[in-house]
Amino acid sequence: MMGRIGYRLPFALLFALGLFMIAQYYVPHPAVQGAKSLFVEWKQPMNAFIIFSALLGLVSMHARKVRRRERRYGYSIVTLVSMAAMTFAGLVFGIEDGTVFADWFEYLVTPIEATIFAMLAFYIASAAFRAFRARTAAAGVLLASALVVLLGLVPGMERLCPPLCGLADFLLQYPNTAAKRAIMIGVALGSISVALKTILGIDRTVLGKEA
Repeated sequence: MMGRIGYRLPFALLFALGLFMIAQYYVPHPAVQGAKSLFVEWKQPMNAFIIFSALLGLVSMHARKVRRRERRYGYSIVTLVSMAAMTFAGLVFGIEDGTVFADWFEYLVTPIEATIFAMLAFYIASAAFRAFRARTAAAGVLLASALVVLLGLVPGMERLCPPLCGLADFLLQYPNTAAKRAIMIGVALGSISVALKTILGIDRTVLGKEA
C-alpha cells in the first residue's frame, strides 16, 4: 500500500508539472508566465542538488573500489585525490584567474582534455576508414562525397580546381544541411515521445525500481 502511494504522489507531480510546462507555451496569461518563471528559477537549485548527489555517488563508488582493493583501484585513488584537491583549492583560494584552482585547471585539466581529444581523432579516423569501404552503393556514395568535401576544403584548392570547391560547397550547403535537419527532427520527435511516455506514466523507470 505504501509503495503504491509512494509511486502515485511523484507521478501526480510529474503529470501536473509536465502538462503545465506544455500549456504555458500556449497561455500568455501573466499568472501562468509568472509561475513558469518561478519553476525555471527552481530548476537551478534542483540542478545543483542533482550534481551534488551525482558527486556523492561518484565518491562512494571509487571509495568502495579502494576499500575492496578491486582491479585498477589506483585510478580510483587518483580520482578521489584530484577531486579533493580541486575542491579544497576552489573553496579556500577561489576560482578567479591567478588562483591555484585556475592554474591547476589551465596547466593540468586543459592539457589532459587536449590529449583525450587528440586520441579521439585517431579513433574517428579509424572508424571513418572502416565506414568508407565501398562495399555497397550507399558506401560508395558516402566515400565519393567525403573525398570531394575533404579535397574541396584543402587550402589553395580554390585556385587549382574551382569546380571541386564549388561541388564541396554544394554538398555542405544542401545535402548535408538537409540530413542534419532530418536528424534534428528525429531527435525532437524522439524527445517528445519519451517525455509523453514519462508524463503519462507509460515509462515508469524514472520513478525508481519500485514503480
